[in-house]
Amino acid sequence: MASTRQILDRRRAVRDIGKVTHTMETVSAVRYQQYYKKWTGGEQFYDTLAQLAYLIVTAEKTIEHPLMLDNKSDCNAILAIGSDRGLCGAHNANICRLIDVHVDMARRFGKKVKIYAKGAKVIGYLKNRGIRLRETYEDFDEVPSPRQVQVIADDFMAQYAAGRIGRLAVVYTRFFSPASQRAQTLMVLPVAELIDDLTTRATVIWPWELAFEDFLLSPSAEKIFDSLAKMMVRASLSACFLEAALSEHLERVVAMRNATDNADEMAGELTRQYNRARQANITEELLEIVSGTIT
Repeated sequence: MASTRQILDRRRAVRDIGKVTHTMETVSAVRYQQYYKKWTGGEQFYDTLAQLAYLIVTAEKTIEHPLMLDNKSDCNAILAIGSDRGLCGAHNANICRLIDVHVDMARRFGKKVKIYAKGAKVIGYLKNRGIRLRETYEDFDEVPSPRQVQVIADDFMAQYAAGRIGRLAVVYTRFFSPASQRAQTLMVLPVAELIDDLTTRATVIWPWELAFEDFLLSPSAEKIFDSLAKMMVRASLSACFLEAALSEHLERVVAMRNATDNADEMAGELTRQYNRARQANITEELLEIVSGTIT
């Protein structure tokens, strides 16, 4: 049996760990609330984008746009969004697993892959696997500024329009609600697939409720769609970074709360062990005193 001093040292260490995990939980909870407000504030904007894009692309006259049309490139781009810090459950592990699937499928079908990454954990995993990264984003912490998003999105759109990439997929943890987050792949380019995704998750659009012909557009639909398509790509990339950070902090809150509860439970068990050991020592000392008196 461990001595009372050893038990006290272990309990002190456990309580110190509990304080650290509780602090990490509190910090992530604050960041989560900040990001959650941004996320809820942007939902109506994304719904409106989806509705407008749906109305334009379902017009009788098909809109031909470079970002809408498939190209013949055999190279796909993947933007992987992980976290810089750990202790957030399986957040990064799920992202890495999806990247492995994309890389393996590309090799199977003879496709090339350009991988762009954000997050030290994901970047480290890919480097350890010997996977060459096209570019890493380390000039912002978690969520890029609108200007930074525009630079990233415009680069991908220029590559797609020039035929240097045939697809742009974002691998990230999607935030559906506080009770549901899941690592998934969002196809951003071509824009047609992005419109399908936005329409699916937006407020339901009844085909017979509104029609493109019900609106008088100025300038033309083609010119509107050019700006709309670029706006959708930029907004979607910004949303991916935001949802990834939102999911990360929520998962860290849950993980650190469980760790704190476990630390409290372990400290309580060590307290009981200490009391039993202390009582045993007292009993032993009393027996020695009584034995000495009798002799």
